[in-house]
Amino acid sequence: DELGLEPGTDKYHLVGVGCASAVPLFRLAARCLRDHPGRKALVVAAESVSGFLTPVSPGDGKAKVVGSALFGDGCAAALLGGPGEDAGGPEILATAVHQVAGTLGHVRFGVTGEDSHMRIARELPALTEEGAPPLVERFLHEHGLTQADVDHWLVHPGGPGIIEAVQRGLGLADEQVAPSFRVLSEFGNVGTPASLFVLAETVEERRPARGDTGLMITIGPGVTVGLMLLAWP
Repeated sequence: DELGLEPGTDKYHLVGVGCASAVPLFRLAARCLRDHPGRKALVVAAESVSGFLTPVSPGDGKAKVVGSALFGDGCAAALLGGPGEDAGGPEILATAVHQVAGTLGHVRFGVTGEDSHMRIARELPALTEEGAPPLVERFLHEHGLTQADVDHWLVHPGGPGIIEAVQRGLGLADEQVAPSFRVLSEFGNVGTPASLFVLAETVEERRPARGDTGLMITIGPGVTVGLMLLAWP
């Protein structure tokens, strides 16, 4: 009603996935567009982490202090066109979402009657460094590609430890993950919007050429890894 949309407009809310939801959001939007030729899809990513974080006090644990310092509020949006339509940006070639077994408690909200904060397991960077490379290799192989074929790496800026873990695991150079570090430095980890910020930063700074390939990697609660293969037509 507020936006004046047609009554038959599809609307979907994706919640509870945190930083990993960028890939599922694009995946859902792309599928919707296949059913509605000639239409557009708007992906809106919004996080309000400050809404549940209680203030840090002397004596609070390191997990709460780091979480409160790292996470912030943010919002970003992306407009998608249908298959074969020149939308002025990269084409989504493929997506995948992988749940790492036995990691449901590694990234979660710690909530009691008097306190709420983000709990992040110290093992998360190690899990990322060890687990992401085989997922990436298999995903690219399924589409006839290798790491050498990827021109732009869009790594979720979940924190310095996450970016560095992906960098070490995949053997990426500092320059290849520079957009992620710039977004982290300017905005912090604002959840799902951060991945869209990295995409915007890559487009603006790297000016991808026709035929370039990009790979978005998101890391979120679960632990969930999202992969999205992009191509600039």
